[in-house]
Amino acid sequence: MSEYAATIPLVIVALAALVAMVAEAFREPGERMPIAWLGIIGLVGSAIVSVVLWDSDARSMGVIRSDNFALFINLVLCAIGILTMLMSGDVVEREQIPAGEYYALTLFGISGMMMMAAATDLLVVFLALEILSLSVYVLTGIRRSSAGGAEAAFKYFLLGAFSSAFFLYGIAFAFALSGSTRIEQIGEVLSRQAAGEPPTLALVAVGLLAVGFAFKVSAVPFHMWTPDAYEGAPTMVTAFMSTAVKAAAFAAFVRVFLSPLEPLKDHWIPVLSVLAAVTMILGTVVGVVQTNG
Repeated sequence: MSEYAATIPLVIVALAALVAMVAEAFREPGERMPIAWLGIIGLVGSAIVSVVLWDSDARSMGVIRSDNFALFINLVLCAIGILTMLMSGDVVEREQIPAGEYYALTLFGISGMMMMAAATDLLVVFLALEILSLSVYVLTGIRRSSAGGAEAAFKYFLLGAFSSAFFLYGIAFAFALSGSTRIEQIGEVLSRQAAGEPPTLALVAVGLLAVGFAFKVSAVPFHMWTPDAYEGAPTMVTAFMSTAVKAAAFAAFVRVFLSPLEPLKDHWIPVLSVLAAVTMILGTVVGVVQTNG
């Protein structure tokens, strides 16, 4: 198995995004070009490679792992991406959205999501998080004539940068604790310390990482960006954010919390249980009475 085999699915999607950008650059004004189908071809190719890699547990550069969990997320993201491409044609034409930019940003976002699910290093998780976030920020405000879209994108960007800082500080504390940002090595250090009371540094790292992930999955009280972003973005972008972004964030959450942070589960499971309950109850109740203020 090639050393770079684990990266092939996400590289294919990234290359499809580059092809969409080039196609847009050479498209004449008013010319119809099947850019969406270029993206679909890339997503189908990525899905096929993911199936071929099944049960291989390929690893690349020590920071990307294509185990069956990551490959399953790849297939889910490819399915969401294909549906998004197929259903976006009318929206792009009706709202006069730049087709090349729209499809390229969607594909770049999916490549970041795939990397996020397969990363075995916290810094790579952060890099993937920023790749998908920057794509979604722009997609939220891609209707240049929409004041609501611009406002939503700006709010999303500001709050996203805020949450990214929390996540990065969490990585810094994890590194200070273990001397590494590799998920497996962090888990080994925490396992050796599991017999006694965990150090305060470990609990702070867990809390900061949880804030970063909670923002991406719109968990209360880190959900403030969601109503504005979902309302201001084009319909298909809202559908894409509410499915693909959540799937990637939950995948990375599982990868990080159920592996290196498993020795601290007695501390973070109660907190996340309360967070989940509050999100489902408060989020639903408040959503019913919320107005656009």
